Amino acid sequence: MPRASDRDRPSASGLPRFSAGVSAISVLTVVGLVATDPASLAFAAIGGLAVGVGLLRRSEFALTSGVSGLFVAVLQAGANGSPEWVLGATVPIVLAWVTARHALRLGAQVGSAAPTLRVELVHTVSVVVLLTAGGGIGYLIYRSVTGTPSPLALGLLLLAVVAFTVSLR
Repeated sequence: MPRASDRDRPSASGLPRFSAGVSAISVLTVVGLVATDPASLAFAAIGGLAVGVGLLRRSEFALTSGVSGLFVAVLQAGANGSPEWVLGATVPIVLAWVTARHALRLGAQVGSAAPTLRVELVHTVSVVVLLTAGGGIGYLIYRSVTGTPSPLALGLLLLAVVAFTVSLR
């Protein structure tokens, strides 16, 4: 029985472009959202670079560190702002992390030679729908329980976002 040649097998060296692109656009969105605060911009820039390094070197640790930097940037920028802004600004952070991890795993499984656009689209749309639904429900609960913004309620809401993000793994 003949063996498949190396050129017929997918290469594990490439990343799926769509997911990596969605992650990059999400990082740029966070940088744009926090651009008015220099300290937040510094955290976002460092976090964005770490996400880029994580994608290039296929390091989940670098991805997670970078996304953590983005989250700190949003918390710093929204410290005196509205909880709605902070909740909305966490959406591109979660999207960046989840799509980057998906790109790493999909790239390791099938490489860049296999057509993965449909899988990437389904994954990205599913994550956006889940984030929108989860964030909307969380916000409605937040507003119905507190009536007015409070630091404790915002902290619990952000904790729910982190728990929701972990559940997407």
